Amino acid sequence: MPTQTLAASGPRVEVQHIEITQGIQDHQNSVGLIAGKRTFVRIFVDYVAAAPASGVRGTLELRRQAGAARSVDSIGAISTVFDPAQNGKLDVKRRVTDRSLVFELPAEWTVPGELSLSLSSVKASDGAALECAKCDVKESLKFGQASPVRIVLLGMRYVRNAKTYVPRDIDYRSIVSWIQRAYPASEFEFQTRVVDWDAPSVFDTGTEACGEANAAITAIRKLDVANGKNALFHYYGVVYDGSTLANFMRGCASIPADPDPSAVGSGPAGTASSVLFPWDKSPSYAGWYAGHELGHTFGRHHPNSGCGDWDRTGDPQWPAQMPKNKLGTSDHPYVGFDRGDASIQAPINVLAWDVGADLMTYCDSVWPSAHNYVEICNRTSAENKSLCPLSAHAGGAGLGPVALSVSGPGGPITMLGRMAPPIVRIAETGAPAPASAPPIADPPANASGPVLSVTGRINLDRETGAISSVSRFQQSVETSKSAAGGAEAPIIKSFDAQGKLLAQRPATVLLDTDTSPDSPRTGVVSGEVPYASDIARLELVFKDKTLAVRSSSPERPSITPPAPEPTALIDLLRNNFNTIQGGPFNLGPPTTTPADPNGASKGPLVYQWQAQGSSDLKYTVQISTNGGKEWNTVAVETRQHSIAIDPSWIQGATTLDVRVRASDGIHETVATSKQLDLGAKIPLQ
Repeated sequence: MPTQTLAASGPRVEVQHIEITQGIQDHQNSVGLIAGKRTFVRIFVDYVAAAPASGVRGTLELRRQAGAARSVDSIGAISTVFDPAQNGKLDVKRRVTDRSLVFELPAEWTVPGELSLSLSSVKASDGAALECAKCDVKESLKFGQASPVRIVLLGMRYVRNAKTYVPRDIDYRSIVSWIQRAYPASEFEFQTRVVDWDAPSVFDTGTEACGEANAAITAIRKLDVANGKNALFHYYGVVYDGSTLANFMRGCASIPADPDPSAVGSGPAGTASSVLFPWDKSPSYAGWYAGHELGHTFGRHHPNSGCGDWDRTGDPQWPAQMPKNKLGTSDHPYVGFDRGDASIQAPINVLAWDVGADLMTYCDSVWPSAHNYVEICNRTSAENKSLCPLSAHAGGAGLGPVALSVSGPGGPITMLGRMAPPIVRIAETGAPAPASAPPIADPPANASGPVLSVTGRINLDRETGAISSVSRFQQSVETSKSAAGGAEAPIIKSFDAQGKLLAQRPATVLLDTDTSPDSPRTGVVSGEVPYASDIARLELVFKDKTLAVRSSSPERPSITPPAPEPTALIDLLRNNFNTIQGGPFNLGPPTTTPADPNGASKGPLVYQWQAQGSSDLKYTVQISTNGGKEWNTVAVETRQHSIAIDPSWIQGATTLDVRVRASDGIHETVATSKQLDLGAKIPLQ
């Protein structure tokens, strides 16, 4: 069709700037692009007319070097406004969403390789074509392959005042969505699981509560890895606040000096209030909070921005030309672009360089700065033994040698959550990610076994400590870390019944930070000693002082195999047979058993067991839905003789095995249930 020509006196546009962004970008497109990650093009123009125009649309032409071409229309949900008063003011227009034509590239055009793009047409809201100068200017771009991000989300189920608290569905979905939108990857693997946690009776305003949570999570992760879990997963505990300030648990997470997925973190979840994060209007603040704490596990420090985030070192690689409380400067105007997610009420949003702040600060409106966006990419790549495709000049060099732990933002400020989504493997295109074999982490240097793995807490300055869990593994799962305190590193010792020293090994301490300079140094302690059948006592020793002791009983524990409580099992199969094969469950909270209209209860499926021996026995519970190939831990050293099966554990599964490890503190006896066929039709009497 013939091109419509307008008189020179009519409205016309001139392309001013083309910006390609996947989350953070400056006016020079200096941040590289990740293949497969959702990609947006913002085209800014100067508009020559007597008055502003709204509802403007555009068409983008994409072209590959081989000659393939495609046209893409601008996003219809954004009503673009062209304002002559803003001509030449690129910074003003980059600050908002609707002052540019915004396009999303088709997924198949974000594969590794190069392409060019240009603006092929611009139309007013009535469909009339606008004369366009410099529309033929082409912008070249290149996509590179990034490493995947793997995260296990543990819903920390706890009881307080006879009420059970567990994260809500929106909390999990907010975390999954925020990480996908903000983190430098196109392939994500999330696994979610509810675990029983013996939480402190009161959550403090410091790091003790989250430190205890992290000790439990560390033990869970070691148990998982020892029983088949890919060691490249990062673990994060989610603690629901129950819409009450008393249940708000401040978050904290370890910062490994070197690439090390064994660093764990935990943090709160809930809905922000006028007291708690008033800038956040989303249904759950869990997303960006998890992004902050997980950022620590990927080696990122607080920059000491002045917003309250403090640690002993700050970020040694923070760019000197960049403020610590903003995304950029007028000379380096990095702008955040959040593509949004309608499913969790998150709109498309732009964070100007002087409005947003880096996700590792405690400032308002957090988003990854270019510096930390690149550094997280560098760390995930190092963990996977690959290279980050992003521009090196936006980031920094390696980290210092000390492993630290940091606390999350917030401070002292009932509904029950239910469903945690099942295992999700996600590619940015929305299609399932390719089933490639994950990289295998290098085995630890002391991989010979069996070993006793010890986890606990320590206060280095007050010289106090506790052993929170002990597990026996066939071989070591510890990774090599820099122990805090250097020569002051604690020691784990094992003794026989006569007091003879059998073995001693140094332990690792991951220090809590985000405290005042005069606060004591506290942290999670983790280590191992070789297992021997005659071990009668374990000691955590620091500066030749015994801080904690674990002793075994003279009689080895005996345990019956765990079995489902019959009534709950019948109710499960009767009421949920049609939904067990992948659909959502409709079970009530673990503390309630409401009746349905037909009179059948919908209580949780409960597994029970009995044990003989010491009254101090503790039980670690694991489940498998693939016939025992992989065991996922759902409780560590509980004193209960039963456990409620959360629906998320078996959603989409066809079988269930439950394994209980009864421990006298050192030695274990393991019992495994008969396999439950979740699709079986049993007689309902």
